[in-house]
Amino acid sequence: MPRRAAPPVRPAPDITTIARALADASRVAMLDALLDGAAHPIGELARAAEVTAQTATHHVQLLAAQRLIVSERAGRAHRVRLAGPEVAELLERLAALAEPDALPPSRLARLRFARTCYDHLAGLLGVVVTGALVERGWLVGDALAPSAELLAWLAARGAAVPEGRRPLARACLDWSERVPHVAGRVGAALASLFLARRWVVRVRGDRALRLSDRGRAELARELAVTLPTGR
Repeated sequence: MPRRAAPPVRPAPDITTIARALADASRVAMLDALLDGAAHPIGELARAAEVTAQTATHHVQLLAAQRLIVSERAGRAHRVRLAGPEVAELLERLAALAEPDALPPSRLARLRFARTCYDHLAGLLGVVVTGALVERGWLVGDALAPSAELLAWLAARGAAVPEGRRPLARACLDWSERVPHVAGRVGAALASLFLARRWVVRVRGDRALRLSDRGRAELARELAVTLPTGR
């Protein structure tokens, strides 16, 4: 009887180069700016990291080499974005383990209340909305699998969940609340709905979100969600 060939031995992943790429405050500041899911010009990232454009270009090249970001041409300019949701998840998980940053108290409060984590809702808003959907039975289990009712609710409001290769839904650990919020295609659809209906609006120059009066009223009516005032 012929012997079966042994499967090839795959080398263990080497995370040291990625760790070195993240071990720089300026590069982390640039990645944090990109966590809004949008593509940004290098000059904007330079201002976020408080470095020169030349230094920012060097950082972009290093981060791109580790496949953490990608560049895309927009006319004559180049814009930079995160390589994908898996990079955002990595950054969010690392943030949950890290010591608190010395952010200005006002900005820290805005980020903790509501922000984007790549293309889905995070912060207190994201966690509370996720909890409300779990209570309704619209998100089920540790993986936060969506029910047919949730998919129908999104579709009826113009935010149908698209087909795609990324997970339909998954739990993403929130660094500020230390409990999961919903990510994946369902999380992205929820964020798109909230932004399209102006239930939340972006804070200029930041990935923080502001809950509008309309959003506060609609969340109470649609999902029985109430949030602290003054945010």
